Amino acid sequence: MTQQHPNDPLQADLEALAKVFEAEDREARRAEAQRRREGLPEPKRDIRTFEGFADGGAAPRD
Repeated sequence: MTQQHPNDPLQADLEALAKVFEAEDREARRAEAQRRREGLPEPKRDIRTFEGFADGGAAPRD
């Protein structure tokens, strides 16, 4: 990230959070690659939808 204000606590928090997200993403990619190498089936995804949006009954307003 670019540092506009080096002493900005919000910027520091965002950069720390970005590092956490990057670490979690690396771990998830590593686990996915390991699963594929071992030939395990793809895990079931817990995808939930909200009534009205997923079934085409309503669209969000712009």
